[in-house]
Amino acid sequence: MLDKILGDRKYFKLLFIFYVFINTLALGYFGIDFNPLSIIVLIYGGLIFIYSIIKNEFFYTKNHLLLIGLYGILLFIATYLNKDYSTKNSLLIAIMQLLIFTFIFAQPKSMTLKKLKQELHTIIPFTCFLVGSASLISLFMYFLNISGSQNGWYIGLVGDRLFGVYFNCNPASFLAIIVILMSMIAIRNHYEGSFLYIINIGIQLSYIILTQCRAAIIILAVILTSVAYYRFFRAKELSTVKRVCLNVGMCLCMLLGTKVVQEAAFIIPQIQGAREESNNRFQLEKIKEIVSLTMTGELQNIPKIISLADEVSSGRITLAKDSLKIWQQSPIQGIGAGNFRNMLVDVTQSDDWGQQILHSHNVFMESLITAGIFGFVLFILFFIKTLFTARDILLKYRNKKSYFIVLLFIMIFVSEFIGGLFDFGVFYVYSLSATLAWLFLGYIYWLNDQSDMSLVDDNEIAIFNRYELLSIVYHKEQLESLKPEFEILDSHYQDDDYIMKVQYYLGQSSFTYDIYYTLYDQKDNIDKKLAREFYALIEDEIKNIYNQSQIK
Repeated sequence: MLDKILGDRKYFKLLFIFYVFINTLALGYFGIDFNPLSIIVLIYGGLIFIYSIIKNEFFYTKNHLLLIGLYGILLFIATYLNKDYSTKNSLLIAIMQLLIFTFIFAQPKSMTLKKLKQELHTIIPFTCFLVGSASLISLFMYFLNISGSQNGWYIGLVGDRLFGVYFNCNPASFLAIIVILMSMIAIRNHYEGSFLYIINIGIQLSYIILTQCRAAIIILAVILTSVAYYRFFRAKELSTVKRVCLNVGMCLCMLLGTKVVQEAAFIIPQIQGAREESNNRFQLEKIKEIVSLTMTGELQNIPKIISLADEVSSGRITLAKDSLKIWQQSPIQGIGAGNFRNMLVDVTQSDDWGQQILHSHNVFMESLITAGIFGFVLFILFFIKTLFTARDILLKYRNKKSYFIVLLFIMIFVSEFIGGLFDFGVFYVYSLSATLAWLFLGYIYWLNDQSDMSLVDDNEIAIFNRYELLSIVYHKEQLESLKPEFEILDSHYQDDDYIMKVQYYLGQSSFTYDIYYTLYDQKDNIDKKLAREFYALIEDEIKNIYNQSQIK
């Protein structure tokens, strides 16, 4: 029982997801400053840490784990050393970030494909239910024109933007996108109640549109481009120009479609007395003016361009300038976690910054400000490593059935990262989207380190994972005239794998393989059935051995 609770991190991940989901809600509106679940998370995480050391479950030699682990340690040290601003909440945030790196992102040595699938089969429905319920309640608040402001925090309909039950609509939009991707994984793998996942996709899309989050529209365009490329263009060679045009076209179509839906959906709140903001969120006229001024090439237009860009980006350029001032207070060690807003108010001597301005709204700048120069370098190295890992795993699975699942895994992290360039990013426990991004990035790294594995559940009896060629004894013969036969030498369970040792005969030749499966249903004669099916996978390989052989 203890091994299951502490050794299987699935339960800790579920608890952590629920904890961060609670943080994502508008707790500040009700004056709640502390989430009591954090105590349980810390105790559970501490027990798992001790158990993992005893059982030697940690990877010490993986460079990506070292990079991000050291970053987390530097972040904690910076938080601890910032005596002027750090509070208990700051230290709590830094510790929780370390837990994310250690137990959400990093996979234990005992991780197997079966455990990964079991985690997905539990985490995806659980998360979709939580976020689906919150987003559905938010939609009801929109159409019933429910809104409120208290303690500097908002709920419901804010102007013409929907916050709903979340503390901020932008990270909530990124979370909605990730839940859409998770729902697509569930549908692809035939999870029970597929129609509910389809409904959930509709709920999340509606919420995203009504938040008018510009970064979310860009992310959706990238996702739609990726899915369209996979479904229709992957087999074709497309130039870089065509791919860029495809992405821009998708983005423009989504902007137009979003505007139409927003105008139609806002009719009900308007009838109930809601007022629409005069300035459009996308501010296309100002964007046209920026482009026009830039095309002139005149240096005197630069201040005007910067001013317009600051307006279009809702003050993010001003925020970036003030963020650099904060970094200058502690450029080497950083300011630590959870201290940004208090330092921002003191450095700028202004209380105009909203309660939701908790960090610099750019993931790279945030790593520099909070963890200093050395932390920034570590994160950049980790980011570069992640780019190569994403490229490698896509190439590895490009001709496999699991390619689409792997693509969705990558898009989950990419969605959060794109959001992190403009808003809440991949750090901290303010938003569940960041935790989910680290979770799936951890799966990507783990899968990339393994041999090819099937993530697609098409067979209800068994899932083929991988194979190993043990021995070859053969004579050069006319392969087309030979009828294959086989003999099952052995079959047994090893950890989570069901392993069959099969010897295939072709005339005087023989090929012996170990074949690995995840077995769901033990039926009579299943070994023979699986052995016959496997031969179809290796037939071309055997032909290549014959064709390339120099033996006469």
